[in-house]
Amino acid sequence: MKLIFLLTIFLLISGVEAAKRPNILFAFADDWGRYASAYAKVDGRPSPNDVIKTPHFDRVAREGVLFKNAFVTAPSCTPCRSSLLRGQYFYRTGRAAILQGAVWNPNILSYPLMLRDAGYHIGETYKVWSPGTPGDAPYGAGKFRFENRGRRFNGFSQGVTQMVAKGKSVANAKQVLYDEVMGNFGDFLKARPEAKPFCYWFGPTLVHRKWIQGSGKKLWGIDPDNLKGKLPGMLPDVPIVREDMADYMGEI
Repeated sequence: MKLIFLLTIFLLISGVEAAKRPNILFAFADDWGRYASAYAKVDGRPSPNDVIKTPHFDRVAREGVLFKNAFVTAPSCTPCRSSLLRGQYFYRTGRAAILQGAVWNPNILSYPLMLRDAGYHIGETYKVWSPGTPGDAPYGAGKFRFENRGRRFNGFSQGVTQMVAKGKSVANAKQVLYDEVMGNFGDFLKARPEAKPFCYWFGPTLVHRKWIQGSGKKLWGIDPDNLKGKLPGMLPDVPIVREDMADYMGEI
């Protein structure tokens, strides 16, 4: 299941004009279930979320905007993102409404480029619109990408496991990837002209991942047995699935 969530943060910035327009952090994660983090609290029923804490994300959701009544217009990656970026049903975006072979029509306006034209400093990191041609077309086709610090964050458990195998501690290996995220965002902020409002797209795909068995407990300290009786109803409550879910919740 793909879940879209919008987090809008109002930050203190200088300048009267910019103060009238909010800064926007837009976070869109692949395969984020409604049973995870702030969304699980909305449902208010037993879930895998009972074994983790996400205080920082919860604060952003609380102080920003959390979509509690949102519906994906197409259960497929590129069409769904086309709909979001255009603000219309996916079939109104022409060839951008398909998955494989999608092509963005440059005559179709997208909200990021409209904000740019309205005076916003825009930028993006990780996944925006793909697969499709040109890549990330509705966000400027890479012109506003900030990824000089890397993209390894999207393979979090795999990357941490590899670094640990080479001698790093789990904590230090994780910090490498946290620093990547903060570095990319920091570069975006440094490039912002003074007093200009910003719109930043954060598109992590780490929960849409390959699974390394045992990583939930080894990297995150989540005992799969503690997930017994808490899995979403569509999943079989068996040891191997609980192992997978332990890593998934760690990625969250």
